[in-house]
Amino acid sequence: MMTLKQTLSLSSFIVGAAFIATLSGCASPAKDMAKQDQVETNVNNALAEFKRDEPSAWPLVENAQGVLICPKVAKAGFVVGVEGGTCAMRIDGKTTEYYRTSSLKAGLLAGVESHSLLLTFNTADALAKFREGKRNWQVGGNFTVAVAKKGASGAFNTKTIKDPISAFIFSEAGLMADLSLDGSTFKKLEE
Repeated sequence: MMTLKQTLSLSSFIVGAAFIATLSGCASPAKDMAKQDQVETNVNNALAEFKRDEPSAWPLVENAQGVLICPKVAKAGFVVGVEGGTCAMRIDGKTTEYYRTSSLKAGLLAGVESHSLLLTFNTADALAKFREGKRNWQVGGNFTVAVAKKGASGAFNTKTIKDPISAFIFSEAGLMADLSLDGSTFKKLEE
């Protein structure tokens, strides 16, 4: 059985390793063509997977004012967890800018996980407020985001989504139970 000191040391190590892994891809895609090509490939693959696996939710993507696609958000932790990933904002099917998402969470967390995240901006006002300036935009702080839940059929229930911003978490892999977006921040990467 581990002592509290050993548990905290292990927790610190895991959080530190996860933080380093998150930052390892911090070169801005807007400045690095190889990174940009890789992000675009990952975004295209994530969109194709979402369209294939979630046909009932696809009309929300097609009708959105803008779509932020985070093809891989990695999360790791033990008691304290960090997550992060690179995202692309698409308007009218074209990437307009890149963002970094990150979050620090505490609680009963243990494990490693990755997932894809798709935010649809359903109103022009919500999209404009998200894109303004270079400050961080935080879920729960700046806007309420409707997180789509999967129903008994295994498909997203889109009939109840009426908020300005909708979130879809898909392609989950790993063993961590916390899939909340509260506290997640998004920062526009400099060009």
